[in-house]
Amino acid sequence: MAATQRRKTVHFGTALILLTLCASAQVRGSGAVEATKCDGTSVPAATCWHKLDAGPFSILAPLGWKFHQLMGVDSYVGEFKGDGIALTFDFGRYSTELRKAKKPAYIVTKESIGGLSATVVSPRTAGNGLTGVYFRRIPSHDELRLWGKDLTAAQQKLALKIFETIQFGGPMPPSIIPPPPPPPAS
Repeated sequence: MAATQRRKTVHFGTALILLTLCASAQVRGSGAVEATKCDGTSVPAATCWHKLDAGPFSILAPLGWKFHQLMGVDSYVGEFKGDGIALTFDFGRYSTELRKAKKPAYIVTKESIGGLSATVVSPRTAGNGLTGVYFRRIPSHDELRLWGKDLTAAQQKLALKIFETIQFGGPMPPSIIPPPPPPPAS
């Protein structure tokens, strides 16, 4: 009886190994290598995206997109650019963008992105208004607004996919700390 049990175990192990080898060969032969081409036709575009780190948050975006810090007055400001789109962000307390994006001209939804509650807005008519995301409460930080203006339908779809990839964590860049106020005139 012990010999029969041992033989069954060996057969099962052999079958498992053969199935694993066949599956590996199937994946190699199925064009999985095309996933590294990032041509947008053979695989979903998101598999070819890269991380753009803005410090306290990051996004995933298609290859070729770049991050640029901009000059802010009272907050951390920057933009992500690529594919003819500029997504601007304001990370601070006093941003006013997106406050006017209300129903019925806009589709307004509440979502969980990066583990936080977010409001996502997009114009009902593509190319006419702001497509953006707003986070009211970010632990240890102020608010975040990220938006694109007058995006085509395809650009709007891409921006909404990018918004879904936002992740939080990381320090604020040291260069955004505003300088101390000038000393009082005597």
